[in-house]
Amino acid sequence: MPRRGKALFTILALCAITSLNLSMSAQDGSPTGKCGFQNLTIHSPAGTTASPMALNDKGAFAGFLGLGSGANFRIIGFLQQSQGTFASFNFPGARDTLVHDMNTNGLIVGSFDNLSFSGQRAFKVQNGAFHQVTIPGFPDAPAVAEGVNDLGDVVGDFNGNGTDFGFLLHNGKLTIISFPGAQGGTLPRSINNSGVVVGTYMLNEEDIPHGFMWKNGNFTNITAPGGLPATPVKISNNGDIVGTFVDAKP
Repeated sequence: MPRRGKALFTILALCAITSLNLSMSAQDGSPTGKCGFQNLTIHSPAGTTASPMALNDKGAFAGFLGLGSGANFRIIGFLQQSQGTFASFNFPGARDTLVHDMNTNGLIVGSFDNLSFSGQRAFKVQNGAFHQVTIPGFPDAPAVAEGVNDLGDVVGDFNGNGTDFGFLLHNGKLTIISFPGAQGGTLPRSINNSGVVVGTYMLNEEDIPHGFMWKNGNFTNITAPGGLPATPVKISNNGDIVGTFVDAKP
């Protein structure tokens, strides 16, 4: 079971990503990164709940909306441009559509599901054109697209033969990302324009998530100050990483 304790910090996507680095800490072990907060107005329809998930360099942000309640509850995606223009969307035929990331060019990636298959499937959408993201060699495997860079490279995870693997798709070519010994699965979360990937892995199904950084087949562990397990969620093009960790104190 994961350890529970006091959350030292949670960096929100709306903070300036280049102002923080996961390794920053004060002498007393507290984070030193400065982050300004401001109210965010989402022009979503009345009766919906909005969860922003991605912000790009042009000031647009995307996420998903909760609709209805009980058995009729559904999730669809949304995009709000910097000037305030709001649009919702749903992968064709899907019951639920979840947005996970967006690049500067407005390419959005995420996952969707419906009643015709088990598990989620990955997708990408840009300017209203939807495409399912399939894994070469595993065309029917459940998959989730978690991150995309400005080159259109997509990272995420898929279930192949009962095991969860990370993937990188570059120009349609598959690279499997699997942390050595991670029997509990590898989950890439973000990729920058230099091809650096960050995410988490689990040594077994009962393990807690551990942070990693990957490029060209080489892995590096990411830990919080004091060696505590960290959960990186985003890497900028400057190499700054944001995420969370939990203090071991009760």
